[in-house]
Amino acid sequence: MKENMNKILILSLLMGTMLFSACDYTVKKSVSTTGELTVGVDEGISPVVKEEASEFMRLNTESKINLNVKTTKEIIADLNNGVYKTIVVGRDLTAEETEVFKNNRIEYKKSEFARDGIGVIVNPKNPVTKLNFNELKRIFTGEQTDWKDLDGDNKDVYKGKIKVFIARKNASIHDIFKSKALSGAEFAPTDVICSTSTQMMREIKENENAIGFISMAWITVSNDTLDESVKPLKIASVDPNTGAIGNYVGLHQGYIANKTYPLTTEVFIITSDFSMNLSVGFSSFMISYDGQRIVLKSGLVPVTQPVKIIQLN
Repeated sequence: MKENMNKILILSLLMGTMLFSACDYTVKKSVSTTGELTVGVDEGISPVVKEEASEFMRLNTESKINLNVKTTKEIIADLNNGVYKTIVVGRDLTAEETEVFKNNRIEYKKSEFARDGIGVIVNPKNPVTKLNFNELKRIFTGEQTDWKDLDGDNKDVYKGKIKVFIARKNASIHDIFKSKALSGAEFAPTDVICSTSTQMMREIKENENAIGFISMAWITVSNDTLDESVKPLKIASVDPNTGAIGNYVGLHQGYIANKTYPLTTEVFIITSDFSMNLSVGFSSFMISYDGQRIVLKSGLVPVTQPVKIIQLN
C-alpha cells in the first residue's frame, strides 16, 4: 500500500475569458439580468449555487433567483416535465435519462460548471485516517461491522461497532459512491439513510463510531479550509484487474483538480431555455470569471476558467 506524498496543492483562479460567449448577458442586460427565475438545484451541491444566486442578485438588483432544492433525479425529472427550464446537478445525465429527453423531443444544452469531490467522513475522535476501496466496500455493504477488524495499518487502531450513514437513493453522490467505491455492490440494509446533507453532518458529528460520505461543498468553510467538526479520510482506489491499492489521497481542491483524488464528479448546468433572458444571464454568470471565483471559494474546482496549481513540498 502506497502512502500519498506529503504535498500541498494550492489553487488560484487566473483571469480568463468567459467560455459561454454566446450567452454574454451584458449585451442585453435588460432581459438577462432582470425578472424572476426558479432554478432546480441538486441538494448535494446547493451551498455553492446559493452563493452564486446571492451574488448575482447583489450585482443585479432587479433580478430574483428562487432555488428549489431537491435530489438529483427529482430535478432532472422536473426539467423533463417542464417544471423548470434550468437545473444544476452533481452528475451527468444517465443514458436512460438522455433517452427520455430524446423521446419527449426536449432539446437541452449542458455546460460543466465545476468539479466536486465526495468526502468519506468520520467523527474527529476516530483515529483512523485512511481507507481504500476494498475496506469501504466491506464497511458499506455490511460485511465488516467493527472498526478493529480493518486491515493492515488500520488493524486494531480503533474499536467499536461501525455506524454507517449513506445519502438517499435519488442523490447523485449515492450512485457515484456506489459505482466507484463499492464497484456497484448494494449498500447494506442496516445502513442509515440520511435525507439531507445537513442530517449527514449532524450524524457524523454526534456518533463517535460513524462513517458517511458527502459533497466537498458541505464541509468547506472557505477555499481549502474544511469544517473540523468532521474528519475526511484519505482514500485509495483499487485496481479492479490486479487488486493493487493505489496512493492514499486526501480530500483537497488540488487533488480534485488534478484528478488524483479517487472520488470526484462533475457538476453541470442543464437548460432547455434557448432565449436571451434571466435563465441565460444567471447560467452565464455562474461560468464566468466572477461565478468561478465563488466555485473556488466554496471548495469546488472551477472548470470554465484557467486555474493555477501551486505545489508545495
